[in-house]
Amino acid sequence: MSTTGSAGHRPTVGRVVRPSAVSVFVAVVFTAGLGATAAAIRIDGLVIDVALAVLVVLAVLTWWQGSIGLTTNSVSLSFSSIVLVASMALVGPAGAGIVGILVGPLQRGKQPWRARLFNTGMFALLGVFGAVVYRAAGGVVGGAGLPGPWEIVRAVGFPILVADVVQALANLLLIAAVVRLAQGVPVRTQIWRMLVTSGPNQLGYGVIAFILVVLWEPVGLGPAGVVLVLPPLLVARWAFAQYSEEVKGHERALGVLVGAVESKAPHLTGHSARVAQLSVHMAESLGLRPAVVADIRAAGMLHDLGLTTLPTATVRRESIGAGASLRDYPQRGARLVQEVSFLAGSVDAVAHHREALGSGAEGAALGLAALVVGLADEYDLLTEVGTPDGRVLTHDEAMAILRARSPRDHDLLPALEQALVRRANVGGA
Repeated sequence: MSTTGSAGHRPTVGRVVRPSAVSVFVAVVFTAGLGATAAAIRIDGLVIDVALAVLVVLAVLTWWQGSIGLTTNSVSLSFSSIVLVASMALVGPAGAGIVGILVGPLQRGKQPWRARLFNTGMFALLGVFGAVVYRAAGGVVGGAGLPGPWEIVRAVGFPILVADVVQALANLLLIAAVVRLAQGVPVRTQIWRMLVTSGPNQLGYGVIAFILVVLWEPVGLGPAGVVLVLPPLLVARWAFAQYSEEVKGHERALGVLVGAVESKAPHLTGHSARVAQLSVHMAESLGLRPAVVADIRAAGMLHDLGLTTLPTATVRRESIGAGASLRDYPQRGARLVQEVSFLAGSVDAVAHHREALGSGAEGAALGLAALVVGLADEYDLLTEVGTPDGRVLTHDEAMAILRARSPRDHDLLPALEQALVRRANVGGA
């Protein structure tokens, strides 16, 4: 394969993120959070009692335990949301604001100062806002002396559910807005991704917070109620940790396979990762479901896997799209991954990503995932790896070539443009 690499080349496309807009938004959220807490203290007064002290200790414990995250998306498990929801019903708006101020910056690991300020303001705002909604829904702070199960559900359970949902929606909007400003991710895409992945968790947090509140006040166990709630929390954390390890294992397997491709074809180093990133951004711009986006990402990583089945001299001598000896490598790659269960959704895109390019009406039966990966692959080959004659094209030259092909490609070119803008934003943010 005769190609010319061009590490570091980036096309000039679209608008880029303005860091000042992110800073202004973070400052607004931080000020609003502290201002809401101060207003709640002024109106209700701050009662420093055992409940607030225990919630503060729990907030610190959530920091000590840290969160368990997944490598492929923004999902993470942390007990801080449970503490925040419980504080709405146990200590009211002022106390919930104080707990939020403590939970926000207590994040383990290195984080930019803007992220800590944003989290501080956001959690304080969510604490006060959630507690106000809890009251508006008929919630009773504390709940001691409630006469029976129905009264507990009416005065604690239902208000917690309402406040939890409203608080979660406010959380989604704030995060989607800051991610939009910082990385250019569409608000709709971010909200949908978080709803699907972490939405059920948030409802579960509300149920656990409800149990903690009932044990604390109506049952009368006080701080001892925390001891009864901790075991199921630790079991849930353990189960999520096992799932996280499984996902990391999948990522390590993808890395090994990509390494095999790049060992066979050193001129393609970094190509798979770039295609996967562009493909994901395109899929999200098209509004595809998170599960489909994950399959497209895997296909982007492994679309050249079939090259590993060919002689090394052939792979390094001939160019993708020009060499006859490489014509069937996509199908070879698909056969390698079709028996791997967690890669089952990526087989079609791996097999047909070259076939889908410029296929027109005769290729209408080919999947959208194949066309997305194929277009991302072709763009990266033209602008980063190099054309069969060894030239590396500019963004405009590459887009002109892509526009001259099938109308089916034209439908996806806006998604490619948006993906390139997001890539530029992420790199520059």
